[in-house]
Formats: sequence, structure tokens, C-alpha cells
Amino acid sequence: MKISIRFQIVALVAALLAVAMGVYVFWAARLVTRDRMASIYDLNSVLAGSLSDQVDIGMTGLAEKLRYFGAEAREQEGTVQHARALFSTDADVLALEIWRRDASGAFARAFAYTDPDRLGSLNLAEKDLEDARQQTPVPIEQVATEKVLVQNASLAPDLALLRVAAASDDGRMVVIADLRPDRVLRIFGTTALYRAYLVDARGTVLVDPDPARVISHADVSTIPVVKDALEAKVPRGAREFQTGGADLIGAFARVKTGRLAVVIEVPKEEALRAPKQLSRRSAYFALGVISVALLVSIYFSRRLTAPLRSLEGTMARISQGEFGIAVPVTSGNEIGSLATAFNKMSRELSEREAQLHEKNAQLIQSEKLSALGELSAGLAHEVKNPMVGIVGFAQVGRGAASMKEAQECFELIESNAERANGILQNLLEFARPQRVEFALLDPNAVVKGALRLVAHQLSIGGVKVETLLAEGLPQIVGNGNQLRQVLINLMMNAGQAMEGAAEKVLRVATEAQSDGGVLIRVADSGQGMTEEVRQKLFKPFFTTKPSGKGTGLGLSVSNSIIAQHRGEIRVESSPGKGATFLIRLPRFDSTSAPQTTPGLPTKVPAGVSRA
Repeated sequence: MKISIRFQIVALVAALLAVAMGVYVFWAARLVTRDRMASIYDLNSVLAGSLSDQVDIGMTGLAEKLRYFGAEAREQEGTVQHARALFSTDADVLALEIWRRDASGAFARAFAYTDPDRLGSLNLAEKDLEDARQQTPVPIEQVATEKVLVQNASLAPDLALLRVAAASDDGRMVVIADLRPDRVLRIFGTTALYRAYLVDARGTVLVDPDPARVISHADVSTIPVVKDALEAKVPRGAREFQTGGADLIGAFARVKTGRLAVVIEVPKEEALRAPKQLSRRSAYFALGVISVALLVSIYFSRRLTAPLRSLEGTMARISQGEFGIAVPVTSGNEIGSLATAFNKMSRELSEREAQLHEKNAQLIQSEKLSALGELSAGLAHEVKNPMVGIVGFAQVGRGAASMKEAQECFELIESNAERANGILQNLLEFARPQRVEFALLDPNAVVKGALRLVAHQLSIGGVKVETLLAEGLPQIVGNGNQLRQVLINLMMNAGQAMEGAAEKVLRVATEAQSDGGVLIRVADSGQGMTEEVRQKLFKPFFTTKPSGKGTGLGLSVSNSIIAQHRGEIRVESSPGKGATFLIRLPRFDSTSAPQTTPGLPTKVPAGVSRA
């Protein structure tokens, strides 16, 4: 695959810039992401700790308030008054209970109070609270031991309820308050980006911005950050984890009161939005830089390669035979030096081409004269016959008795003279050096002209000539004299190849090709040739004839002539089966005219463009 220098320059610049900007964006994004991750870890941990402290303060204050209420409540009437006072100062409290240890050491409920008006405002009844107590009973003994216990006492389908139990210092009294989780929710509703929730020692959600998780008593103990909060020995921590197919960054902080833990979650994608935006903008910036650099590199590469493209076009013209043309030298750099060297090469090629064609013309002429020498004996015999007739009829006419008889002799003398003149004219045309002129030709006429020159020579050798010339052949563009020289050479070689053969038959045929070209076939019944001979047949000075009977240039010259006519010559042969030479010539059109030979002007017929 051909890759231009301009493309290579642009590709190299693009690759270097892409690698450089890619490395820059990668390291910048990695550095910012790493710093951002550390900041997020610290922020999550601090936020979880802050929420934990607020929950601890709230739970501690509520527990102290419940203990105070239990200590002051001695009589039923006084207890009700204290309960009402507590209700009036805390809008989230829905019910109160007091459990006391009896003489047997067991706990029994000593007091219970519910404000019907508050329940009614929330569309609740005392039975709803009683159902919640039965579904989520308070472990009184555990409260007496741990002093404070917080439970999720929510009841489906829509009752979100938080239960706080506090024991006296001596463990003989436990006060339980059922309250709405709104006071704690206000703590956890500080931001929409971070999700904060409260869990108990078993990993059950106590408070969450999502009411469904609270009402369903969602168990989140399997979430990695929650598991760390329940199992780790440190009070705070942060980590990355994945849950539900989402990547999250979480932190936890334990609450000092009630074996609780605050958990913070933030989507990693949201947390890293700023670094990603920076990376994206850096990528856009890199693309912009690369685009500008590519445009600049394309501009300069075009200026750099323009002389090379001009040089390429000039070389294409030289390859078509237009030697001597030059390219402009527009700079003094390496490309200018290359253009100067190319112009020098073009001039030298033009000079050598002229010399080569001059030598080639001489070679063709020498081969023509060689063939003429072989034809001379037969042509002399051809001329001698009409000359004998002329002399004889002249003698008869001299003694003619009447003018009519003399006129008949004169007519016969004229006929034989024209025949002799035609033979000599053909011989002169063939022997005379000519300018290489191309014209529209009838292929059959070229073949017939060659046959007329070699017919007597072949007949002397006992060769029978068979012709099969197709009618309606397309015209070709060429030099008739040169094409006849090729055919004469092939026919005479065929006659020599059939010496000593039992049957001497030369078959000459023409036929039209499917692509509009013309095929000329010259076949003999001689001895044929081996593959080795066929491979060397068109090489200069190669011959199978005895010494003194051939120069070895005939077929080489013939091959050169056919090539100048944009044609092709090849041979088909095998030992003992004769040889067939095939000449294929293209039909005449505007692109098939042979090129003008420098130093040898070409006459081109009307309608034929010079190549």
C-alpha cells in the first residue's frame, strides 16, 4: 500500500501529539482523582463523625429526660402530670411506658400514657402502638444492662416509629418512649448528595431518608461499610464498595450511646464528577490542540510535498516517452537539489533516447537489407519473366502484318512492364530507409504486401502458402513498412525452419479479437522448438541457424517494432509440431496511437492524438 510523505508527516505529528496529550490527561486526571478520593474519604469520615456526635447528643439528652421522668413519677396522678409536661416539651413523643423491677426481680409495666389528641392528628390509634409493641418487644433486661436501647418499632404499611428505652442507674426502672423519627431525620437530611442513615447493632435501619427502608426494618448488615461499622474495632472508617451494581464510597462512625452507628454513602460517580469534568475538558482541550496542529502540519506538509508531486507528474510523463522536460527548481534545500538532479537526468535520457532510436533505426535497416539480400534472387527471377515477355512481344510486334496485331503486342508489352515495375517498386519501398510514420492501416493489406515479397522465395523452397484472412477487420495504427518487415522476417524464418520437412506448409491467418484488436497468426510445419529455445528466442544475437546464416537480431528487432506499435508477439511451439507466431495489435482509438519517437517525427492520421 502506497503511503504518501504528507500523510506520514501528518500521522507522525498526530501520533506524537495524541501520545503527549493522552499522557498529560491521564496523569492529570489520575492525580486529581487520587487527591479527590483522599478528600472524599476525609470528608465522609468527618461528616459521619459529626452526625454521630449529633445523634449521640440527641439520644443522651432524651435518655436523661426519660430517666428524670421515671425518677419523678411516684404516684399515678403525678406521673400523668409529668407525662403531659414531657409531651408538651417534645412534639415527637407519642407514648410513654415505665417498667419497674418487682420483689421477685422481674420487670412489670407500672405506667403507660398515650395522648389521644396527638395520635388523632397523625391518624393513629392506641391499637397501632400496641401492635408495634407486640411486633417489636423491648428486651427490658438488655436495657437494664446497657442503660440505653434504640429500636426500629415501625409498623407496616405506613407507621414509622422509633423506640428509645433508658434504664435508671441502679437498673431497677426502665422508661420507654415511642416517638416519630423526625428529630433524627432532621440531622440526616443535611445534603442530597450524601445518603446518611442510622443502624443498630444488628444492622437494621433505624432512621433513613427513605421511609420504605425504615418501615420494612431493612437489614443492611451485608453492605461492606455497615459490616465494618458493626465489626471494626475503630470508631470511624471509610472505604469503597459496590452494592446493587453501583460503585459507592462510604464511611461510618459509631454513636457512643445505644450501640448505634451512622453510615454515609455517596455514589462514586457523583463524588468524582469534578475530576471527570476536568478530564473531559482536558480531553477537549487536547483534541483542539491536536486539530490545530494537524491543520498546521497539513499546510506545511502540502508546501513540502508540492514539489514532490510536481516531480512525480513529470516522471510519469517521462515514463511515457516525453524525455527532456524539466521541473521548476523553487528552493535551495534538499528538494531543490533533487529537482536539479532530476532535470539533469531528464536531459541525459533525452540525448540517450535519440541516440538509441538512431541506432535502432540503423539496426532495423540492416535487418531489412539482410532480408532483401535473401529475397534478391527470387525477385530477379520475378522481374526476368515479364522482361522476357516484353522482349518477345516487341520482336513479334516488329514483324506484325497489321496495326491491330501490333496494338495487341503493345498491350502485352505494357502489361508485363507494369508487372515488372510493380515488383521493383515494392522492392524499393521495402529497401528504402523511411521516417517512422504511423497511419491507419488495413491489417489484411499489410499481410498481403508481405506475402507478395516472399511468395517466390517460398515457392523456390517448395513451401505451400495457405491464407485465411478474416473480413471486416478493424483498422490499426502503425507503420506498414515496419509491420511488413516483421511478417517477412517470420515467413522467411518459417521457410528455413521447414527445410528437410516432409510437408512444408505456411499458414497465415488474421482474426478479430473480442476486445477490438487484431491477431495475425504465422504458423509453419517445421521441427518446432524446445522450451529453452522459446525462452531465449527474442533475445538479441540468439539464433539456432548455422554460422553465417543469421545475425540473431531479426526476432529481437521484430519484438521491438511490435512493442512500439503497442502490440505483443509471442510463440507457441513444441518439438516436432512446428511453431506458431502470434502478433496481437490493438485497434485504432484515441489512446492506442504509438508515441512519437524523439528525433524521428511521426505522421499521425487525422483523429489520432499523440501520446
